[in-house]
Amino acid sequence: MKLRIKFTRLMLRFHRRVILKVALFWQTRWGERSFLVTLSILIGAVAAVAAAGLHMLVTKFEEFGIWLTEPHAFQEYIYLTLLLCLPMLGLCASFIIQRVLGGPRYAKSLSPLILSLSRKRTNIPALEMISHMLSSAFSVGFGGSAGLEAPSVLTGAAIGANGAGFFRVNRVRRNLLIGCGAAAAISAIFDSPIAGVLFAAEVLLPEISVSALVPMVMSSAVAAVISRMISQGNHFEFVTEPWRTDSVPSYFILGLISALVGVYVIRCAYFTADKLKSRFRSPYQRLFVGGGLLCVLLFLFPTLRGQGYLYIEKLFKGNLSEIANNSPLLSQLPSETLILVIVFIAVLLFKVVVSVLTVDSGGDGGIFAPSMFIGAFTGFGFARLVNLTGIVELQECNFVAVGMCGVFTAVMRAPLTGIFLIAEVTGGYILLVPLMIVSAVSYLLARIFEPNSIYRKALVENNLLDDDRDRTMLRSLPVRLCLNRNYHVLKVDQSLERLVNLVEGTPEEIFPVLDDDGKLLGVVHLEKVLSVMLNPQTYGLLLVMDLMESPVGTVTPDDDLAYAMANFEKFNLNYLPVCDSSGIFHGFIAKAPIFAKYRKMVNEANAF
Repeated sequence: MKLRIKFTRLMLRFHRRVILKVALFWQTRWGERSFLVTLSILIGAVAAVAAAGLHMLVTKFEEFGIWLTEPHAFQEYIYLTLLLCLPMLGLCASFIIQRVLGGPRYAKSLSPLILSLSRKRTNIPALEMISHMLSSAFSVGFGGSAGLEAPSVLTGAAIGANGAGFFRVNRVRRNLLIGCGAAAAISAIFDSPIAGVLFAAEVLLPEISVSALVPMVMSSAVAAVISRMISQGNHFEFVTEPWRTDSVPSYFILGLISALVGVYVIRCAYFTADKLKSRFRSPYQRLFVGGGLLCVLLFLFPTLRGQGYLYIEKLFKGNLSEIANNSPLLSQLPSETLILVIVFIAVLLFKVVVSVLTVDSGGDGGIFAPSMFIGAFTGFGFARLVNLTGIVELQECNFVAVGMCGVFTAVMRAPLTGIFLIAEVTGGYILLVPLMIVSAVSYLLARIFEPNSIYRKALVENNLLDDDRDRTMLRSLPVRLCLNRNYHVLKVDQSLERLVNLVEGTPEEIFPVLDDDGKLLGVVHLEKVLSVMLNPQTYGLLLVMDLMESPVGTVTPDDDLAYAMANFEKFNLNYLPVCDSSGIFHGFIAKAPIFAKYRKMVNEANAF
């Protein structure tokens, strides 16, 4: 014990006397920009190793699950039992990891991260650099239907935040380094450095300036290089063909269909999660009830298991027979066409359901991969139906790719990310124009039916986030930062003559009227006092209570500046009284300091 304490003190002393001094020397000698770029490279490298480690861990768990359920090793009923129960085993292991490492408030979605970034709250526990990796590996590796992108992004964000904290980077720059970690995670998973940067810029940090993209570009590029060195190439084999002009109308139609499918994904995800949480409030109930329902659905439709990229590759190659023969129960049906119809319907209707059950029942994962999975089946199904009509011959592999882009864009509201992600994972940009068409149509139409992305929907509906950049920046600051505590207190029974003497010696434009307990009773405006001063004969007749007005637009010290600005506009005031929940007066807040604070924030956001 004593040895460990001595070692800890030694490391803290080394960190303070060596590492921090080296960091300070670097910034003094070569500037803050070069230091941030260097730090972004380190963050990208670590995030790439973490993403590659997660991918390999899931692969090992999947191989173990395949070996465990190998039908030749056991009797048939034992094989079916293992196939049924294996996802529950992964959920239980994931649930235990979350409880041990994360506690009851373990965040599995990107929504809390988006909210924290918008409010400049960049402290992420160091345990999240490994907790999401372990938790999602068991969930997805044992058959749970979710993606690894969200856990990887959360892991990369934790690496960025703790790397910034280790080198004592100021809070203004920490959001940028968190974005570097997130961009590196996406880049490492898909071998798509451009999509990683765009994802961080569109989804996590929409208010970031163009110049601030430089560190994220470096971090994403380094992650792609390291990931390729570890995995020896791309993880996917998505091959497309040059697009034809006679298919352009079909791409517009697919964009419309993708938008509707994306809206269904968002609403079904929230509906399923709300029903599960409202009916089963205990996490243990959700684990066994939701996990049990998940096991049944995955047993009926094994195509829904895991991330689904294996089946996307089969769609690109046109291997429908392997998809049809995948289910031990559906394979009993006499017609392969009937099996495929049932599988496609199950994918479109139930993939989002099993994904929500995987995450909210106790597992860990994201909706990133399920959206692309649904999009791939949507694109292929549309192309196959059109080809069956004989009106036009569509390239089915191309429509698989653009369908992935369309549904992804509708769900994430990240059109540029969708375009370049699919362009990069398919190994080229030959589908750039169709991707642009489908992404744009899907994005515009989806916003009509569902204004917010799947990550921002709950935040916006609960008034925690706003799409307006100005309001988003003001929401990150509380009223107390601009509070003016210099004021002269008035009492209701004071004479007007004393008030006039006070006005002549102070620059204040508004005065609070308080009771003996410090609670605000009203306010007196300077303009009203000046108008009364024109008639000195009333001095002896009027008291403060005669000039007092009821306070309007009152805010609390913990309200954000966006709420204060809304009250300024609503009541057409230049000053707002600030009181706590019990009515105790704390001071005034004026418009001018808020504008000054906002200009400072804009300059900091645009500076790199």
